Amino acid sequence: MKSSSFHLNLLKEQEKLSSSPVRLRIMMPVGALLVCTGMLIWWAIVFGQALVLKTQADNIESELIAKQNSNAEVIKKMELVRELQLQLEQLDYYRGGLRKIGEPLARLAEVIPLRVQITSISVPDMKPQNLMPPVGRVPLFGPPTNVETQQLLIAGRTTKETPVVALMEALDNAEFQPLVTTTRKVNSFQQDSVEFEGRKLLSFELEYAMPERKFAK
Repeated sequence: MKSSSFHLNLLKEQEKLSSSPVRLRIMMPVGALLVCTGMLIWWAIVFGQALVLKTQADNIESELIAKQNSNAEVIKKMELVRELQLQLEQLDYYRGGLRKIGEPLARLAEVIPLRVQITSISVPDMKPQNLMPPVGRVPLFGPPTNVETQQLLIAGRTTKETPVVALMEALDNAEFQPLVTTTRKVNSFQQDSVEFEGRKLLSFELEYAMPERKFAK
């Protein structure tokens, strides 16, 4: 009869140890702690980056606001410059339409015949400009033309017709071109109530077309 050896396992199940040198119940808390630490570090990094980005965004927004204010000021000044340029341009137009009639008027006093008494020299006002278009259209911003025509009225008294004819012939000379044109008409020529040397004088009114005023540079 052969003898055999017997092996008896007298350890209880709860007394068995893991083959790992560190028990799982120790590694799990340590791993969880490391994960939490890593998460905290990651959140700290993200939070720091968010603060940096927010600071940069606030700086950019401040710069944009400052530039918008500067841009609005620049646009305002550019509009003012355009307005002043338009005003200067308008003044140039008025300067272009300026009549220099001082010398012709002074010369007129020298050519009036002795038997002619001038009672008035006037330039009637222009008719009011009608800038209102037909119904349904936009009102005009200004006159449709830059040319203005006016009349010169010369009224006076004389003893007879001949001195008045001499006055009209004198006004036909080139020196009076800045004052009147050759377009003229006699509005009236009639007996007046005023007497001179025992006889009544004749009153007259001459109407001359003045040179056109061109409002241009």
